[in-house]
Amino acid sequence: MKQRNWKSLALLVSISAVGLVVLASAFVSTTRLPLLGWQGLAPMLALLLLTFGASRFTVTITSVDGLSQSRKSIADTFVFLAVMLYAIPSASTAGPAVILAAVVGFASSHRYASRRALIFTIGIAVTSTFIAASSYRFLAGLFYAGGAYSADKGIPLSVLLVPICILAVLQYLLCTVATTAFLSIDSGTSRMFPSQESLVWTSITEVAGASSAVLFYSALYSGGWPFVFLGLLITGLIHLLYRFNENRLGEVRQADTEKHEYLQKMADIHMNTIESLAIAIDAKDQTTHGHVRRTQIYASEMGKLFAVTPSEVQALFAGALLHDIGKLAVPEYILNKPGKLTEAEFAKMKIHPTVGGDILKRVQFPYPVEDIVRYHHEKWDGTGYPKGLRGEGIPLVARIISVVDFYDATRCDRPYRKGMKREDSLSLLKNMAGTAFDPRVVDIFIEHVEEFDTLIGAEDIQEQVASEQLDYRTATRPDAGLASDILGTPDDKSGFRSITEAQREVFALHEIAQTIGSSLNLNDTVSLITNKLRAIVPFDTCIIFTVDDRSGKAVATHVAGEDKEIFSRRRMSVGDGITGWVIANARSMCNASPDLDLVGIPEEVARQFRGVLVSPLLREDGAFGTITLYSKSRTSYTTEHVRLLESVAQHASSALNNALTFEKTKESALTDPLTELPNARGFYMILEQRIAECQRMDRESLALISMDVDDFKAINDSYGHALGDRMLASIAGVMRKELRAMDILTRYAGDEFVAIMPMASTMMAASVGERIREAVESTKFAVRKGRTMEVGVSMGIACFPADGETTEELLSAAARNMQRDKHARKTIATISATPAAVAIDALG
Repeated sequence: MKQRNWKSLALLVSISAVGLVVLASAFVSTTRLPLLGWQGLAPMLALLLLTFGASRFTVTITSVDGLSQSRKSIADTFVFLAVMLYAIPSASTAGPAVILAAVVGFASSHRYASRRALIFTIGIAVTSTFIAASSYRFLAGLFYAGGAYSADKGIPLSVLLVPICILAVLQYLLCTVATTAFLSIDSGTSRMFPSQESLVWTSITEVAGASSAVLFYSALYSGGWPFVFLGLLITGLIHLLYRFNENRLGEVRQADTEKHEYLQKMADIHMNTIESLAIAIDAKDQTTHGHVRRTQIYASEMGKLFAVTPSEVQALFAGALLHDIGKLAVPEYILNKPGKLTEAEFAKMKIHPTVGGDILKRVQFPYPVEDIVRYHHEKWDGTGYPKGLRGEGIPLVARIISVVDFYDATRCDRPYRKGMKREDSLSLLKNMAGTAFDPRVVDIFIEHVEEFDTLIGAEDIQEQVASEQLDYRTATRPDAGLASDILGTPDDKSGFRSITEAQREVFALHEIAQTIGSSLNLNDTVSLITNKLRAIVPFDTCIIFTVDDRSGKAVATHVAGEDKEIFSRRRMSVGDGITGWVIANARSMCNASPDLDLVGIPEEVARQFRGVLVSPLLREDGAFGTITLYSKSRTSYTTEHVRLLESVAQHASSALNNALTFEKTKESALTDPLTELPNARGFYMILEQRIAECQRMDRESLALISMDVDDFKAINDSYGHALGDRMLASIAGVMRKELRAMDILTRYAGDEFVAIMPMASTMMAASVGERIREAVESTKFAVRKGRTMEVGVSMGIACFPADGETTEELLSAAARNMQRDKHARKTIATISATPAAVAIDALG
């Protein structure tokens, strides 16, 4: 700031001194002019009055970008006129023009500019006018060389035109460039020249003003009022153009301002959205909103101290929010684990910088946020992760974030450790400089940390420990970012273990409540339950049993943990064992001998389990299943474990019941309830799948057998539909026994059955069909007590691809063949019943 003021003061003094000398010289030369004549004092006084009056018509000219301003007055026209009148061979003085320039500079700026700016404006106006007038006199002399000057006729326009235009442009450039340079130096901006648009526009209007001066000059010597009128018209148009242009630029700047405000508002919304996401992510690690804001302040202030680029400052601001976004891929029980992580847990933790970097790589931030996220766990000595970068190879922004994040994390209380006071945290940070952290970053942070904390205190986000805490300076160096022993391994006596467990319980139960009903798929539901349960209740094997409505037995629906293959086949009668007792009595049981529940399990497996805990899954009509936990390490579960499992079972019961109901509904939509065979909808689904397989295998065959019970309507009419339904179920059972294991029997409609036979030829299907016919017709079906009856079956066969390649074609072909068979069987039965046939049979 001092250097900048020195430069601007030097420029101000220099221009002012030169201007004062030139202005004094101008007064002296002007007093020597004659009183009358066009080059006398009388015209000078008239020009002075006109200049004062015209100076009121001043317009502020601002560049499009708003970074530079100048003030233009139509009085410049009279300055140019004074140059043409007096800087000629007879008078050869620029004094009047210089005086008028000083008047214009004062009159146009004294109400708007500061005293320093006003002095400079007058000084540069005087100096630039003197230089421009001298140049004009030199050029006019060149163009008019050898010509005889006439005081009555003046200088011809052909001589005046080019020098006066050069005069106008030169005076403007000298004045404007110098003024802009002074204001830039004084304000500390880097802009030294006006914009190109401003230079071109104002230069053209300056030439137009010079043209007006030429017209006034011509009017004086020729006496032509038309020249005066044209000069005034051009001068007025120049003024209006200045105003119109300034209004236009004002509208452009206003539109740019509104656009910038809109973009800034959208950027703020986006950043707030990112911040909300980051806080939601950090909530998994028990991180508060205050931690995020404090880290932003530390990081951005450190960035200023290191003079990083504006994009890197933005990266630090966003990186403070997003550096742990990869923790989405880390389980909560690892993030919030009290004590040091195991090797496997640490390996899982180490993926979060890579995951976070990959996530942000898709976002394509215009600043290097990805570097922060991906490398903020790298260490100065190269032992960090994920890349093992060393020293200056780690991006500076990542080194800054790692220091400030570690400092604030150690200062705050977490459920799994106590926070440190400032001195202890800084001591630990300093001890780790040169190994985990960049020593230079640590030194600068320690030097300015009190200033940073003052800023934080002003924003009311102070959550850091201020009271006396444990002395951490004698501890060994921990891994940055890990909940290691040095950062506060919880002590049973301190009560922090119960706080941690309560926190984990709340999170687990909350997640179960939020996600347990997110899917009606039974497998998804039971998997969610066992995954969340593991975080709060210990077990080696977890089995979810549900009661099968058909068999009445408890079936293992899902198994998690050890010996899954053995337990997945478990079926237990209600009332048997611990699990059966819990279902029958709708009450939890624990700490009984696991042997009671492991009957039928291989002895080498059963004897490994030492503890068991079972809670019922309840609905309005009682228990419909259990959650059964077996443990190899503990012989007993606590009442707290029972309470937690019952809480989980309560949440899980509704979701499991809904999933089971959905499964049953889905199954009933495809199954005939009378015969328990696939119905017509199921038939179409299965057949389409088999046809697709045949088409994929190219050479695979498929056979369809359409079967219809003969005269079944007569049975319904004679014995009723109830008996008819029982007979259909019995017929279905007979048919199913005669089919191969891979074949599928369906009840297509009424008394019509269709068998799907994969990889069967027409000959094989005909053989199986005859076997089915013989079995059905040889079976005696009970219709009343002591009375039985026999039924016949008509059937037709179709084979893929010979008889069709679609479901409709195959079914139609089989149905046609079945109808032919039915017609043939009726014809034979009719012939057998005629008198001639009976007589022949009697003779035979």
